[in-house]
Amino acid sequence: MEGTSTLADALLDDLDDLSDVENEQSSEDAAYRSPPDEATEKATVFLDTNGVEENFVHSKTLQNHLLAIRSSPSATTKEEREREHEMIVQSNKLLSRLSDELVVAHGNLRSAYAPKFPELEDILPNPIQYTKAVRVIGNETDIAKVNDALNDFLNSNQIITLSIAGSTTSGRPLNETELDTLFSIADSVEEILSIQEEITKFVEGRMEGLAPSISALIGPSLAARMIGLAGGLKPFSKIPACNLQVLGQHVRTSAIQSTRVLSNIKHHQGILAECDLVKRCPIALQKKALKAVAAKLALVARCDFVNVDAGRSRNASAGHSFRHELEQKFEKWQEPDKAQTLKALPKPDLTTKKRRGGKRMRRLKERYEETALMKQANTRAFSAQAGEYGDDAMGLTMGLLGTSGEYGVHPGARNGVGES
Repeated sequence: MEGTSTLADALLDDLDDLSDVENEQSSEDAAYRSPPDEATEKATVFLDTNGVEENFVHSKTLQNHLLAIRSSPSATTKEEREREHEMIVQSNKLLSRLSDELVVAHGNLRSAYAPKFPELEDILPNPIQYTKAVRVIGNETDIAKVNDALNDFLNSNQIITLSIAGSTTSGRPLNETELDTLFSIADSVEEILSIQEEITKFVEGRMEGLAPSISALIGPSLAARMIGLAGGLKPFSKIPACNLQVLGQHVRTSAIQSTRVLSNIKHHQGILAECDLVKRCPIALQKKALKAVAAKLALVARCDFVNVDAGRSRNASAGHSFRHELEQKFEKWQEPDKAQTLKALPKPDLTTKKRRGGKRMRRLKERYEETALMKQANTRAFSAQAGEYGDDAMGLTMGLLGTSGEYGVHPGARNGVGES
């Protein structure tokens, strides 16, 4: 009994030691765990109250950049051009950040208006149209009363769809607190859109002077976005064509993916897929067209960088030439297949052709020559009885085989078979 109690006490002591070690490790982990950074706290607040979006829109970085854009003159000297290039790169970075903020802000607006009209987010996936529709409809239950206001930015089919969905919706009217929150988020979305438009106009106006060939090929707006994502014209010119196809593709973060805005975006495609050359092609040819545009874009990027680096005059001749070439190529792809032409058979040659003589040809003829047995089977005797009439009329006879006399010899007679 003493040995048993001693063993049990030892096991209990070991368990107590293990629990003490676990408690010490958990306390050490809590002591050495880094506190949540400010960005994480802001992201959490953003998902609930739209705080990050307001802080970024009113940040000093963005506001100072907007002031610099509004007061920047056209560049004439080399130093001013370098400064202008840096502003374009910074503008593109801010546009990329604003697009991410717009995606999340649009998701917050949809969540705020879902209790009233949940079907609206499927009918109007565009953030601009959705925000305007929320402003016009508000807490109205009969959408027919606001058709005149909706006609300013929606077509007739969309208005009819909205009217039908509004009459059968399962939503409820919003209270005053929910309406204030809704319009506050709508104000933030509209402010982001206005800042985006202002920066985009500045970038588009200056891109034709910085990279004229790239702007001529894919457009100044898209050229500015791609050069900004690459970090400037020099790093952009070093990117191969295969990587230009996926430059700027959306990263599926948890905050952005929860908004379901990226559900229709294709994988392995960047912002180059928004080029008008690619969009004008049928869906079946867009992937092929994207590769062709990326290949030409890599060439014109090098042309523009060489001209800038060497101090030569910049022109858009290469971009216009490649764009015209791609347009002709895409039109050729979309042409229907030509009908097959019926050709007359050649005139037959009825003259006897000479055959090669010699030992080889004689052996070839001997190989396919008719044997004596087959000659007898294919020979008929006239005025001779040849079995039944039906077989004889159908050609089911053995010819001279099996006959004797002057017409043939029995096949076994050569070996002495059948002789009496």
